[in-house]
Amino acid sequence: MDDITLKSLWKVQDEKLDRTMKLNLFILDSMQKQKAQSKLKGLARLKLVAVILGILWTLFLGVLVYGNQLQNIYFTVSVGMIMLITIAAIAIYIKHIVLIKELDYSQSITDTQKKLAKLQASTFNNRFILLQTPFYTTFFWSTEMIQASVTKFCLIAVPITLLFTLLTLWVYKNLTPLKMHKKWVSYLLKNDPEQVPVMQAQKFLNEIEEFKKAS
Repeated sequence: MDDITLKSLWKVQDEKLDRTMKLNLFILDSMQKQKAQSKLKGLARLKLVAVILGILWTLFLGVLVYGNQLQNIYFTVSVGMIMLITIAAIAIYIKHIVLIKELDYSQSITDTQKKLAKLQASTFNNRFILLQTPFYTTFFWSTEMIQASVTKFCLIAVPITLLFTLLTLWVYKNLTPLKMHKKWVSYLLKNDPEQVPVMQAQKFLNEIEEFKKAS
């Protein structure tokens, strides 16, 4: 077999290999993007359910506040704060749904990953919902209850609220990506139903980039 024939065979084999690699990349690209899209669609549905439940909860609390007619300032302030935080959470969830809907999988992997990182960062900020926790320990306070037994109020009700406040602030401060070295933070974030789909979508897209580099 002369050199010209051998070179021709190599060229044909290289072309076949190149076509095979391109086909494999196309198939992998399509499959991984479909997987990522499926995970994020599920996340969008979860957030939509949260929005609906949040709206219903806010309406219920609004009815309670209206019915109270400022007769109990402790109740009004506590429920009012829970309402405000819930409304803020609803707005954040709606923003997340919009971000997911705006994802364009025909764009470069880098651009898509940037948008996913933005979604992930915004999801981390959802922890502010925890700040409503202490108000669930004060909504039943009343002037009559305090006057009936100041000692019991100061020794039981106030310490409980203070404990929940300090615990809430501590969790809020620590539940961030910067504290991932702590086992409990890592466990919660890695098993968060809002974080898992985003991380899985990022992983699927990363596999496309890794295949490109390997090829």
